[in-house]
Amino acid sequence: MRKSNTFKTLVVLAVFVFAGFAAKAQLTHLEQSIYLNFNVPTAQFNDDIDVNAFGGQIPMTRFNAGKDAVFGFGIGYRVSYRFDVGFGEVSPYLHGDFQWNRVSGDTRDLYMNANDGNAPNYFNIPLYVGVNYRYQLTDIFTPFAEFGIGPDFFIITKEAGKIEVPEIGAVGDPGYIAAHSYEFKSRYQTTTNVAFQLGLGCYFGQHVSASLHYNGYGKHAIKYKGDADVPTEALLAAAENSVSETQTRSVGMLSLRIGFHF
Repeated sequence: MRKSNTFKTLVVLAVFVFAGFAAKAQLTHLEQSIYLNFNVPTAQFNDDIDVNAFGGQIPMTRFNAGKDAVFGFGIGYRVSYRFDVGFGEVSPYLHGDFQWNRVSGDTRDLYMNANDGNAPNYFNIPLYVGVNYRYQLTDIFTPFAEFGIGPDFFIITKEAGKIEVPEIGAVGDPGYIAAHSYEFKSRYQTTTNVAFQLGLGCYFGQHVSASLHYNGYGKHAIKYKGDADVPTEALLAAAENSVSETQTRSVGMLSLRIGFHF
């Protein structure tokens, strides 16, 4: 019910934004844009992985999934209307991104050493309703600012591998663990939260732009899809996390966005 109300609110907001500007300003033209995004993760999305019960960092499990993201890439598409308001142009828009980040090289190496395992990848798919304001200084330079809000879909791909655990301690000692190996495989649910983006940039002529954006994707719940196939010890141990049914992760990123406008 909560998700349904959120989507209804966003649709109503989009209608009011477009209708309001149509009533007060003169329509110039429809604009379509394609973007290349270069992303640096922020917030918990960039946190280090906590050590698990075996003194290692994999499997990540729900305690660490959604962390350790590094530089990533993305593409975007936008449709907007440009209105001349006398002191610049205002463009209500609908915008979608497809953002990809992977875990750090050190973590990927750990999965490769785990019998050529699979390290998780992260995908964010935000859908924004927003407004862009631009003011033409010269024929070449047109600075702009913009804001957007909408749902973000956060996807974590599966992690899998096989770990060889050496003997820990001596037979008969408390905490003794015999040498053994185990396989692990975890799949994660796609989650949704309200996201926003803020951007500042400049158009260079009519068809190219460059801008910096902050994308706040909100707090996403980290949940398994079905049962995770990992040992109980690894599931329940993470250095600085309490054991709970659901972990949450604050996800965000700074983006350099190169736009091509038609």
